[in-house]
Amino acid sequence: MNLFALAVLTAAIFLTGCSTTPPSTSGDDALLQRFKQADTSGDGSVSRMEFTDFMITEAYPLYDKEGKGYVTLEEFTAGGGSVSAFRRMDRDGKGKVTLADVKASEVARGQFVQPFDDADTSGSGHVTYDEFIAYRIAAAPYIR
Repeated sequence: MNLFALAVLTAAIFLTGCSTTPPSTSGDDALLQRFKQADTSGDGSVSRMEFTDFMITEAYPLYDKEGKGYVTLEEFTAGGGSVSAFRRMDRDGKGKVTLADVKASEVARGQFVQPFDDADTSGSGHVTYDEFIAYRIAAAPYIR
């Protein structure tokens, strides 16, 4: 999957359930819920690790459509992944990649560096709710 497609997918997953119009001044409850889901520490910001773990967890079912707990090479490549990326994530070489395999993979984690950096406009290493809102507004034209 190319980086642009991944960035669009990232935005779509992070913003699922939300309208693509800018939030009202009173806030968007669905958007706030997504932010809180990603903020597992509850500190009011989303770290790179939280962001990446959240995105991987949210994207995984797009490949494991049957919910069996693993993704095969065929499912992965049908979803736009490459054979080489699959092989690097398949830690035990059995042809099945689990969510734990993906979360442990530098290949997968590396796919979310740019989307996180795009959202973290302050360069603090954390995405605040305001940055999240700005990222959402910037990504809105690309979400279907």
